[in-house]
Amino acid sequence: MIGRLLLLCVIIAGCVNTEYRFERVDGEQPVALGLKFDSMYGVRDGESVRAEARFTGGHDSAKVNIALNLGPPVQFTSGTYVAIIGGRSTEGTVACESLTFLGGQASVPSVGGVFVLKDDGGRTAYRVTMPPTPIKRRLGS
Repeated sequence: MIGRLLLLCVIIAGCVNTEYRFERVDGEQPVALGLKFDSMYGVRDGESVRAEARFTGGHDSAKVNIALNLGPPVQFTSGTYVAIIGGRSTEGTVACESLTFLGGQASVPSVGGVFVLKDDGGRTAYRVTMPPTPIKRRLGS
């Protein structure tokens, strides 16, 4: 019985996405970019969480800011981003396709999911996939 339970836990753990992906959305096939996850900073204040994920690669970089409301159920409320990719600066809003939030009152919150970054015309420009990532508190927060 314990062996079956352990096997089930291993199988479930294998299904959890542990990969960071930053993709440009051009047509039907997204193109993976060389941006790698750098850091996640933010703060929890009661029923709200504000977080900033940073991605870097060579001369390219992106900052993705998100806001969540923790009242059941956890909800993505808003987001913005700024990116410099290929020497071109873009910014816009963030939408959330899926969201994972882990962390209770006394534990460090973790945020993950699939986030769609839209250009100033409202078109999908990038897609970011993140596994649940602990949020580090900013100094002075």
